[in-house]
Amino acid sequence: YNIGFAGCICDYTEGNAIPFYNYAFSTGASVDSFMLKGSVVNALSNTPIKDCFVFAYTEDTDSLPLTVKPQYMGKTQDNGTFLIKNIKPGNYKIFALKDINNNLIYDLPDEEVAFCNSLQPAHPIPSDSAETDTFPTIKLFSFVIKDTTQAFVKMQNKEHGKYEFIFKNNIQQYRIDALSGTLPDYWSQLGGDTLTLYLKEKIADTVVIALHVDERTCDTLRLTPYKKIGGRNRARRDDSDKASLSVKISRAGELYTPIRLNFSYPIRPTEPVEAILVGKRRHSGNDTLHYTIPIPDSLVTHLDFQPKLEEKVPYTLTIRDSAFMGYNDAYNDSIVFNFTNKTAKDYGSLRINYDLPDHHAQYIIYLLNSQGNIIRTDYTEESKEIFYPNLIAGNYKIKVIEDLNRNGVWDTGDYRTKTQPEKIVMFPKGLTVRGYWELEEIFEWPESK
Repeated sequence: YNIGFAGCICDYTEGNAIPFYNYAFSTGASVDSFMLKGSVVNALSNTPIKDCFVFAYTEDTDSLPLTVKPQYMGKTQDNGTFLIKNIKPGNYKIFALKDINNNLIYDLPDEEVAFCNSLQPAHPIPSDSAETDTFPTIKLFSFVIKDTTQAFVKMQNKEHGKYEFIFKNNIQQYRIDALSGTLPDYWSQLGGDTLTLYLKEKIADTVVIALHVDERTCDTLRLTPYKKIGGRNRARRDDSDKASLSVKISRAGELYTPIRLNFSYPIRPTEPVEAILVGKRRHSGNDTLHYTIPIPDSLVTHLDFQPKLEEKVPYTLTIRDSAFMGYNDAYNDSIVFNFTNKTAKDYGSLRINYDLPDHHAQYIIYLLNSQGNIIRTDYTEESKEIFYPNLIAGNYKIKVIEDLNRNGVWDTGDYRTKTQPEKIVMFPKGLTVRGYWELEEIFEWPESK
């Protein structure tokens, strides 16, 4: 017999719990002396999963984790490792479960699970700690099955003429039909699970639309005139409110990328807008540069321009107020932005030789900065060398996904179809790019055992 105490035995004075304590005894002449050892990590983040049950079944039946409580079990520690001790010799079906409802059965769609595709042999319990270090281990990759059912979540209207439609999953395709009222000309922008509609003209009355998404979902929605929300005026119509056109500046000071003006609403085409840049030289006085920015007749939510600026010189960028007009009839306030142009010594480069197996799969390669943001994405089906020029000096990471179905994204697993999550491999060490320096590395894909 095995009695498992899952975090319920604590020390008397401090209350520190033993994560999982297995008490084994026998009514016969001996206690079973075999065991299973392994670890559970999250398939997407590659981080250890703690407080996760790991089940062992003596039979190889697919429905067991869905209907039957296990014969043996253990629980992962903070580092994701687990032990299932004092079991009979033989081969075992292994299944890990983050048990939300504590019934030891996989019966909720949002429970995190992991499993082995084949039976795992139990091994004799080592007689000393030295043997434990070389004990065969099982590695499980946990995931939550992806819910592919599409559904409308909510609509947002935070400013004049801008409507955001948020869905449960990423949107692949859509169509908008006007059912009643007059829907003005519009631009639409798709980003993940959100469809944003920008109206070229304000609406005065309610417009009813049918929004078709991914050929499976059709929702009837009412677009009402914008109402300012706040305090006691929550339901009061505020057509007189003249919101300003917000303009945010990014990438200023970069040598190899243009300055970008980001607008809160698409802007109308006008005559080219003048930008004034004043360089503040320490010894030779200020240098003034006039630069004209053309505005195309299309959906424009940002503008790029790249004036010729000198390195290591502080600049002030000035653009007059009302230079840009949004399709919501809002104008920008005057823009004054200070920045210092970087030098070539602030940039380095990275060269990586990717050694990838020929598994008839596509590989997605992400270059990440120290915050985990994606800097660059590459796709390849074979081993290759990739050169990353003009990187800001700092720390970087590499993440590679084995895209087995070639759909360009990471896919989770599914126990019912015996599909494991697509494998993700992180470069095992940090990459530090230094200015005026080229770093060379080799990325080797670990072969599965």
